[in-house]
Amino acid sequence: MRKSTFLSLLVCLNMILLTAIVLRSYSPPAAFAQGTGLAGNYVVVAGEIQDGYDAVYLIDLQSRLMHAFYYDRGNNALRHGGYRDLERDFRNRPGGRNP
Repeated sequence: MRKSTFLSLLVCLNMILLTAIVLRSYSPPAAFAQGTGLAGNYVVVAGEIQDGYDAVYLIDLQSRLMHAFYYDRGNNALRHGGYRDLERDFRNRPGGRNP
């Protein structure tokens, strides 16, 4: 084996090892829910609704409503998916304690 071929193989091996170390040490940043803010008492949380599809849930703490928004890829727009009355949902849960 020629000297230049051997040197090329060593350089390639080092690049592969460096790539493996970088990929192994990288971890994506964690996503946390927004804490209660002073601007209107809203909480925003992102969640997956189907494989490959995410939604943004907006919780209004004063009216106790949760709105769901999703991205419509066909129309390239953010759509409102509906809302839930959290006070009614948690008050009427089966087996739960009602005040």
